[in-house]
Amino acid sequence: MTNALPFSRSADANKEVICAQLRANLQPGARVLEIGSGTGQHAVHFAGQMADIIWQPSDRNIDDMGLLATLKTAALPNIEAPFALDVLHWPSLRPKFDAVYSANCIHAMPVENLKPYVEGAAASLKAGGAMMFYGPFKYAGQFTTESNESFNQWLVETFPGGGIRDFETVDTFAQENGLAFVSDTAMPSNNQFLVWRKP
Repeated sequence: MTNALPFSRSADANKEVICAQLRANLQPGARVLEIGSGTGQHAVHFAGQMADIIWQPSDRNIDDMGLLATLKTAALPNIEAPFALDVLHWPSLRPKFDAVYSANCIHAMPVENLKPYVEGAAASLKAGGAMMFYGPFKYAGQFTTESNESFNQWLVETFPGGGIRDFETVDTFAQENGLAFVSDTAMPSNNQFLVWRKP
């Protein structure tokens, strides 16, 4: 019997392109809070590629997807111990981080979690800090591709309250919490990399 580490094919497939965007938006020494770290593959890859970045993994339940085992095996000095974070009940992190990041996260959580997610992220950012999302988005209520529309149907059927989010909704919540929109970069597989920044 092998004790193989958990593996997410999608996380492995998109790690390089996301890393390039993170590198472009982070200064050396930045502290990054990752929401929904899952298997920990992204944390390990990004921290390994960017030794000058301090990576803080988190998830609603850090025991569910093998996060602890992945981080223990990697043993990277710039990854901090993961902690449980429920976006409906943010711990007191204010203001501590240079960036709050998540990949393929907000479309899998209930829609009512989106506003508190943005509120907590904004409150946890230092001045000049960035809130960053990777994943699919709608614009003016429209899907960017037919495949994203099909993916949205799967999300709705799979995750209670799940679904691809509207850019305009996220932007409204961001503005309400003092974040200014910075950039929207098209990514492979009909995804986007979105950045808002705290003045």
